[in-house]
Amino acid sequence: MKRVTRRQILGPVGLAAGSCVLSSCFNKNVAPSSGKGKKAVFPWPYAELDPDVTAKRTYYDCEKGKCMYGVFAPVMSRLAEEHGDPYRSFPVGMMRYGVGGAGGSGSLCGALNGGAALIGLFAKSEDDMKGLIRGLFLWYEQAELPAYVPEKPILDVEVPRSVSGSVLCHVSLTRWCETSGSKAFSKPREERCKRLAADTAKKTVEILNAYFTGESLSVAELSEDVRRCRSCHAKGSEISNSSGYMNCGSCHSSLAKDHP
Repeated sequence: MKRVTRRQILGPVGLAAGSCVLSSCFNKNVAPSSGKGKKAVFPWPYAELDPDVTAKRTYYDCEKGKCMYGVFAPVMSRLAEEHGDPYRSFPVGMMRYGVGGAGGSGSLCGALNGGAALIGLFAKSEDDMKGLIRGLFLWYEQAELPAYVPEKPILDVEVPRSVSGSVLCHVSLTRWCETSGSKAFSKPREERCKRLAADTAKKTVEILNAYFTGESLSVAELSEDVRRCRSCHAKGSEISNSSGYMNCGSCHSSLAKDHP
């Protein structure tokens, strides 16, 4: 992990929008709560939030709608408390679909799905959005999680940490089960996912806060293995048959005999 500036995170493109004066953003972009025909301009403006308060809310909100909902809903509710519409009108209940890697399919972790949705709602450009989401996902792949420990846990048990090495729900969950000795459908696993969602919500808010204030923050880097794979398979390389920045080894665990 290293400390970098927002410009270093996002690269040379996509920074023209920069950070805005938040009061000005709200005055221009957020519609008043009354009045016909008025709506918010996309992307929506963002106001700095407390990462620790967000994490705490996420932990308990997971009881209402699971992981994706738990990450997304506290940010919307906090902004709604301060600024009303359009945040108050957002149908946050739809975010329940992300549970278990989207409807239980085990694909993208619901907590990451919620964080990415927030970044997509607030980021000022597509390039910024991609850079911020990439930072969140790389952190998730490499960090020992869950780190969050609630003051009043719903289930008061010790929750071991593990490194997922993947953004996929089923990989992340299985590796935690292997580390903890717990079953995938056990109460300790449910507690683990609540705490993991709290960690992810906190990290998402830290990323958004840094993005809009121009502060530096710690970001993960691509592993040497991923960089090596991308040298042949990413856009502009000799083969150019792959896209993305996921940890390749989480799926491609074996290679052909003639592979370099």
